[in-house]
Amino acid sequence: MASYHTRSNSFPSKSHPIADELDQQLCRLRSSETASTSSLTDKLTGLKDLYMCVDEFLQLPVKQNTPYDSWVEKVLDGSLSLLEICATSRDVFAQSKERIQEIQSALRRRSSGELNITNEVAEYLKTRKTVKKMIKKCLKEMKQVEKTNEANPIDGMLIDVQAITADTFISLLSYIGGSQKSSWSFSKLVRGQRVEKETSASISEFDAVDATLELMISQKKKSIVDMSQLVKLESEIQEIDKGLECLFRNLVKTRATLLNVVSN
Repeated sequence: MASYHTRSNSFPSKSHPIADELDQQLCRLRSSETASTSSLTDKLTGLKDLYMCVDEFLQLPVKQNTPYDSWVEKVLDGSLSLLEICATSRDVFAQSKERIQEIQSALRRRSSGELNITNEVAEYLKTRKTVKKMIKKCLKEMKQVEKTNEANPIDGMLIDVQAITADTFISLLSYIGGSQKSSWSFSKLVRGQRVEKETSASISEFDAVDATLELMISQKKKSIVDMSQLVKLESEIQEIDKGLECLFRNLVKTRATLLNVVSN
């Protein structure tokens, strides 16, 4: 990405009410846990509120300084990376949702006499492998959105915003990617057998559906596929994607505002 050699803008002091609100929003998000679907959606909602505050913050009058600060380029590069990863995350959800709907459709046809849904299940599992590769690449790219000590405390708040957004994407993508444990470990959960507490806690809806479908393929047990389980996962995908759509719009708006500020 090209460097943005522009005059540095010094934002209002930390005593400004909007700066204080931005700092409070950051503190709330830092203290939140992301270990379930509900907390993931809560964190996405929190990011929406955070970026609304950021936009207000960027609209405040600024002082012009002389030297170019490298943090400006870092923030702009980071905003582009976050936009790309958000778009990729939405693509991952779209692919997963499409495959889930195909299996549901096949199950409905099965109730009308068509029994074989192996092809649809195989396509879903194939998509999951592709998705996990995409997620692995995204998680690697997330390391590039890091905090820096080059900025002053106020300008550094913008870098903090990106860092906590990156943390949310890491939690989200890790959740979607599911556990890396073997299918045999998952199958114990599907059959209702006892699993260790820490393993159970790490099982997401994606893990559970993967386990069911992998077991169906490996043991050819067509009857174990539960429509309600698929409906639950589809609902979860829709809920999280709704939050991602809103976040994507916020990221676009904030980037446009920041470009406008640093170019003046």
